Amino acid sequence: MQLNSLKFYPKALILITISLFILQSCSSVTTKTEKLDINDVIYSKKQQHERRIAESGKNTFVRDMLFGKDSNTNNGTVSGLSVNPYLWKASLDIISSTMPLASVDSNSGIIISDWYNIKGKKNERVKISVLVTSKELRADGLKVSIFKQVQKSNSWNNIEINPKITLNLERKIIRKAAMLENTSN
Repeated sequence: MQLNSLKFYPKALILITISLFILQSCSSVTTKTEKLDINDVIYSKKQQHERRIAESGKNTFVRDMLFGKDSNTNNGTVSGLSVNPYLWKASLDIISSTMPLASVDSNSGIIISDWYNIKGKKNERVKISVLVTSKELRADGLKVSIFKQVQKSNSWNNIEINPKITLNLERKIIRKAAMLENTSN
């Protein structure tokens, strides 16, 4: 190739240089990436909100509504709740203090924990569900169910739980609910 056959095009050189600057400036555009929480995928927006409320444990709608200054009490019940507020709050406090919650619904009175591995035992897990059925503070207005599973051969198998454990948890919730009612009066 002869040197004479290569022609110098200053306009083309300027165009190429400007194009490179434009491309380079586009590459400096930053995008925000956020870590995806699996709970955001699994649960609906309402369930995510209820989980955050239950897990935060402070300044929640339920607590403000039940025990705040603006609550309207009427014989141990609060308008807007279809269950006893003291049984509800005691159940929520006790269950959420020990394990993560999977579902909380104050309208139906249901609290369901997520599966929780027992400390030191990776092959055992428990799940608790609480159903508050009464507007009055009564022992029969509460139903607690505890489920336990043991992992064998890469599968979880249900095992029986001692009924006394369930009864003790129910009594603990009822005692706390009675204390909450006494302190509010």
